[in-house]
Amino acid sequence: MGLFSRTKTVDLFFVGCDGTDLDRGIYGFYLDVTNGQIVKKKFVKSLANPIAMRPFGRFMNITYRNGSGKDVDGGIWQYAMMDLQLGLAQRSPYQGKTYVDTIISPDGKMCYGIDYYNGEIVSSPIVKSKMTKIHLEGQLSSSSVDPIKQSESHPSSLCFTPDGKLVVTDLGGDEVLIYDFDEEGHLIFNEEASFKVEAGSGPRKLIFNHQGDYAYLINEISSMIHVYHYEDGHFTLVQSLSSYLKEEYDGQNMPTDLVLSEDDDYLFVTNKGDDTLVAFAIDEEHQIKRVDCLEVDEGPSCLQLFENKYLVVCSKAAGTVESFEIRAHERNGVLFETQSRVSIHSPTCIALGKTQVRVTNWS
Repeated sequence: MGLFSRTKTVDLFFVGCDGTDLDRGIYGFYLDVTNGQIVKKKFVKSLANPIAMRPFGRFMNITYRNGSGKDVDGGIWQYAMMDLQLGLAQRSPYQGKTYVDTIISPDGKMCYGIDYYNGEIVSSPIVKSKMTKIHLEGQLSSSSVDPIKQSESHPSSLCFTPDGKLVVTDLGGDEVLIYDFDEEGHLIFNEEASFKVEAGSGPRKLIFNHQGDYAYLINEISSMIHVYHYEDGHFTLVQSLSSYLKEEYDGQNMPTDLVLSEDDDYLFVTNKGDDTLVAFAIDEEHQIKRVDCLEVDEGPSCLQLFENKYLVVCSKAAGTVESFEIRAHERNGVLFETQSRVSIHSPTCIALGKTQVRVTNWS
């Protein structure tokens, strides 16, 4: 048997890419869990540019930019995942709107989506595992001080609190909005739990630690990371720290993504402009401290954790997908290069598929 016919254990993942009619679509990859090496295995062309991917169970939602202006384009597309195969299960357009994030309710009965460009939150009931018609849940109407990015509301990400409330970050309004639900899953705005951030911050994405008592927020405009204590449905700001070192880079910077290690010991953040992957250690008081940094290719757009051991960074401007190894608590650093990089056109989003899969067709 040759070198490339030996069995390997891999994690599967998908990357969505902008591009031309020839290279725009969804790419399927293997990541070797023993060394972090990545290889491109599959490509499916799409008619529009993918913006976001969100897996849930055996399905994955993918949203596409509406480049035609037609009412039947855009929307939310639901696919069934079969290893690296994606089979279209349902397509739900809504007035040609483009959605930048989706999420499935904890009970699996409702899908929620956000339209960054029109400031809208929508929902779609899930019946027999399939999405149905999209309904408008709410129209955001805030603004803030940045004349370019904050002239109106721009919802940018979705997540759930540990106690099951929906969180919407409004980059344009400098707000983190919290919603409860009625019996049918429709949204009820929770004004008391929602909060403002400092004017001109531009909240982009919020995530919770695995214990559910702390949340981490990156701000696109100010490049600040905010750490919040979460208790009894309320957020309390405990720390603010820049996502990059201003003394090392004096240009315009934007944190684009963040992930936590599975043990909540580290927070990892990508910076576009500074073009870095930064590791922050999290202490017993849940304060973060910058402990390592590596340069990445130009314009990192998204980040994914694998096996609590590897990070994959997609860089849209450079057109690359590259992996890095995490070595926790080492004296010489936390982040290390694997020297594994694949070139594809303008990657915009990433999603994890099946893990710990045994394969023989690596190459």
